Amino acid sequence: MKQVANMLLTIKAARKLVLIVLACLSSLGPLHAQTALTSIVGDYEGTLASPASRLRLHVRLSSPTTLTGTLDSLDEGALGIPSTEFVVSGTQFRFAVPSIGGSYKGEISADGNTITGSWTEQHGPLPLVFRRIVHAADSAAAKSASLGQSQWVHFGLGRKLVYATTPKGDRIPDFSSAGYLGGGIALPRVATRVKVSPTGTADDTQAIQAALDQVAKLAPGAQSIRGAVQLAPGTFHLKGTLHLNTSGVVLRGAGSAGPDATVLEMTGDPHLAMEIKGDFQRRGLGPGTILKDAYVPAGATIIHVANATDIHPGDTVEIVKPVTPRWVHFMGMDQLVRDGAPEKWVQNDIRVLREVASVTGDAVVLEVPLTDSFDSHFYNADQPTVTRVAIAGQIAETGVEHLRIVAPNRRIDYHRDARFDGIEMDNIIDSWLQGLVFVDITNSVTIGHNAERLTVVHVDVQQDDTVTSHAQPFDFSVAGSQILLDRCSGKGDRVTYVGTQSRSEGPVVVLNCRFTGGGHMEGHQRWSTGLLIDSCEVAGGNINLRNRGIMGSGHGWAIGWSVLWNDEAGSFLVQNPPGAMNWAIGDKGLQAGAAMPGSSDDSSLPRGVIESVDQHVEPNSLYLAQLRERKGAAAVKAIGYRVELNR
Repeated sequence: MKQVANMLLTIKAARKLVLIVLACLSSLGPLHAQTALTSIVGDYEGTLASPASRLRLHVRLSSPTTLTGTLDSLDEGALGIPSTEFVVSGTQFRFAVPSIGGSYKGEISADGNTITGSWTEQHGPLPLVFRRIVHAADSAAAKSASLGQSQWVHFGLGRKLVYATTPKGDRIPDFSSAGYLGGGIALPRVATRVKVSPTGTADDTQAIQAALDQVAKLAPGAQSIRGAVQLAPGTFHLKGTLHLNTSGVVLRGAGSAGPDATVLEMTGDPHLAMEIKGDFQRRGLGPGTILKDAYVPAGATIIHVANATDIHPGDTVEIVKPVTPRWVHFMGMDQLVRDGAPEKWVQNDIRVLREVASVTGDAVVLEVPLTDSFDSHFYNADQPTVTRVAIAGQIAETGVEHLRIVAPNRRIDYHRDARFDGIEMDNIIDSWLQGLVFVDITNSVTIGHNAERLTVVHVDVQQDDTVTSHAQPFDFSVAGSQILLDRCSGKGDRVTYVGTQSRSEGPVVVLNCRFTGGGHMEGHQRWSTGLLIDSCEVAGGNINLRNRGIMGSGHGWAIGWSVLWNDEAGSFLVQNPPGAMNWAIGDKGLQAGAAMPGSSDDSSLPRGVIESVDQHVEPNSLYLAQLRERKGAAAVKAIGYRVELNR
């Protein structure tokens, strides 16, 4: 067992990385095999002699025909050791632990609570008896909810989340920094400074704008908040665009529904209802440096740079991923042709901003994980750069609350007809939308590239218009980072409920949202990463993480390194891009396949990682479980959830 102990300590020192590989199933008939697999699922504990070492085995059913599991060495404190090759054949059970060259074979008792066998590694077999552990509360809760378990993220000892990695270290990211002030913070209640009632004229735009400008001139108080403009119940006519361009200003109505609602009725020529936008300014601080890592995995928080002398905790760094011809070719995106004309996929470099948590030597630790990988194989002389930057001009602590925005009912020929759009947000940080309703708006909420740490909560989009074009309007269009769409809803056919845009790096989280109709949620175009769609429903529609080929204007591989978790939809189309992954875990609905649109090869592209089809997994919500682990139960409660929803 000395070899085992040494290897376990090595694993612990290597930050306890977890690599759980899909299990192999013995040649039992389908019904008997599933019954046998279900009976072995559980947690077991046993002790090896010479020297004494307590081991805990976790066996899970990740699909009707697949077992997965991990091994813990309790005395060495090494948890989540990758275990593979689980086989149940009659009463015989075995599994392997490749990282330490070990394997186990045993016989299952008649009551299924004991496995008697031997552990084998380089120096021969040692007796080892595993006995089932009964968790009175946790096991009962999981069974009553009929929850499965993912091999990629699951609860381990002490209900701590355990993550699996690819051989290169890629993993499902921690998405919990999405939202206002980095997640887990209640939205502020902003005091009213000015009240506005409908003027009774054909246009209330100037009256509302004057009130917003008045509050914008007030001195900022705590958290740089100036105050709110309170709109009275009733209907305001809006012929022009309202502008919120100063930090700390909130526009609030009396409600979004019922006789006392505040309604902004868009009239006149098509226009944008509201622009919430700062003046983004980026200034480089020094010449920058380059990545030393041959490969930075998706989900990583640590990068190594050639020169970290000028990088300090609290700094903001801009990491640039070069878009090179070699990478575009590897992705298969250099041959897009539509109607005889070439189409262009990603053309500009991909840029991501991250705050530095700490620096040790050449290792820079980031506050928020990267949601894309960086592979030096594709760069040649154009290595990824890491530059300290100063960002100015973003507005903060700005919100719109509790009102209804309505456009004229009409037919929509998207990209041709002039648009009645809702709210556009960009160059903004730590801000929010809450309690809004949009009716017959073309694009309801548009979030730009320079938007960060936003919460959009309890926003409903009602699209009764007929969309006549193949291209579709967006309920929520997202290109920013650390964005949380929480408990939003909508209805409509031929609409994109949620779509990510080109070169956007998350995390972006869509949590507990409900949409009805024939629309869809998707990575929309040209390589976005880090999307989590968590516990959502799209009744009658679909959710896609796919290659869109020549669709749009050559959208191609639209998204990578993204996760669908415990969702329900009419169908899912989840595909793995070259050199990247997408996950569909615990989803209920048809798992479809498709070729790349516009390709002469009509064979289906490789499917993504699909686990636990038609059976939800625990935790119920990945985002809430990650938030609770990172910031505690109070953070979950602060955003309006019961902590028990994690379980």
